[in-house]
Amino acid sequence: MLAKRLHVSVAQLHGLLANDDNYIRWTDKDSGRPIQQPKPFLRAIHERVAKLLARIETPDYLHSAVKGRSYITNANCHCPHTPTVKIDVKKFYPSARAQAVFHFFRDRMGCDGDVAGILAALLTVDGHLPTGSSASPILSYFAYEDMFGAIAEAARQRGCVMTCYVDDMVFTGPGATPRLIHEVRRIAQPYRLWTHKTMVFGPGEPKVITGLAITVDGPRVPNRRKRIVKQALRSFRRDPAGVSVAALRRLVGQLHEAAQIDPTWKPSALWAGMQLRLKQVADAASGGSTKG
Repeated sequence: MLAKRLHVSVAQLHGLLANDDNYIRWTDKDSGRPIQQPKPFLRAIHERVAKLLARIETPDYLHSAVKGRSYITNANCHCPHTPTVKIDVKKFYPSARAQAVFHFFRDRMGCDGDVAGILAALLTVDGHLPTGSSASPILSYFAYEDMFGAIAEAARQRGCVMTCYVDDMVFTGPGATPRLIHEVRRIAQPYRLWTHKTMVFGPGEPKVITGLAITVDGPRVPNRRKRIVKQALRSFRRDPAGVSVAALRRLVGQLHEAAQIDPTWKPSALWAGMQLRLKQVADAASGGSTKG
């Protein structure tokens, strides 16, 4: 039945379980974070599991891996006029243990122990959730649902709005104080999860939440991201031929993302999109590659 639900054969399922080389591994050059990405066959299973888990109703405070929600909806839940505290779980995916995944499938989903064990084996690597899996964002929530629920209740009792984007928890309200941070740490410790990157913002103070700057004048693109995008845009305008199609495509994506936050970026996004199309046509006409 499990194989059928995952759209594979029983033999293929056993083959994956017996294979100790199911992941592509590398280190992200920007963050230095180890990445474990499932190879194509296992990746299809992770995508299937993510799709099935997405059918389960989740609380309003969760904004990651939920249809219709994003890092933008996550940030926009928070009022700039009231105190806010932020807290992250340190190395969340490497700390999200296979045992927690097993207990979710066995205890919450009612799977038999052997089925829960197979799912835990398929969806984790080296005893934890893989950092490059499409299933990890939603599975990381369900594996620690009780913890997030207890934190949400603590926030509610203190009159705070809570949002969660993977491991990024933000609380806004009169009770958003260092005392609440201490309470979150206390709740997380029995789960062998440790918090860091705590920040406290006063009323009216600009606050960066999941990539958005929340200000009294409305959401804005954070200064650091703004500098990066503007520099890339200047570089292209200065030397269009020296910018690859891939780099220009990335810039177009960044500009459209900025335009979702602040509409004043829309003209630049549309202009860059037109330049991308022209460059792709020119490359195709000259026999160049648009994959760049």
